[in-house]
Amino acid sequence: LRWIEEFRQRADADLAATLRDEMAGLVEEYTHRKQRSGKLDFVDLLLRARDLVRESAAVRTHLQGRYSHIFVDEFQDTDPLQAEILLLLASDDWRVRDWASVRAVPGKLFIVGDPKQSIYRFRRADVQIYERVCGQLTQHGAARLQLTTSFRSVPTIQRAINAAFAQAMVADAHALQADYVAMTPFRTEEGHQ
Repeated sequence: LRWIEEFRQRADADLAATLRDEMAGLVEEYTHRKQRSGKLDFVDLLLRARDLVRESAAVRTHLQGRYSHIFVDEFQDTDPLQAEILLLLASDDWRVRDWASVRAVPGKLFIVGDPKQSIYRFRRADVQIYERVCGQLTQHGAARLQLTTSFRSVPTIQRAINAAFAQAMVADAHALQADYVAMTPFRTEEGHQ
């Protein structure tokens, strides 16, 4: 298994660097064409929304007052810009412009996510952002709950899954790997299976 880890590290680092260098001209041309045609893509919209919320106290204050509750599902797929906007909107102090300093209004923000299901790295989803935001929220009094009960599987299947994944899925901040959380049974064993 050592060779797999060595390959993963080499391929990840080399491939990313190579693609960045190889695609630099294409990205630059894409940016110029967007500007010339007056068009924005999704990341452009996020950047402008983030800048508006972060830089304008009036906009920030208005939006913080307009939304009493914010619910985000699939939070593991949140990218850094989205997280920044979200926290600025949930802040208990309109003067705070740095999302890393935000304390959310108690009860205003409810997020649901499973870091083990974070598969949208290509869309800038980032497990480290997920963990950072969750840590920031719990540091300021939010409750973090683990939903572990599986209503679908019988205990025999759950034991097999827990045995397999508890060893294979270990938290690794460098590899952006979430820790495994074992499932607990709800259903009873079915003797005929």
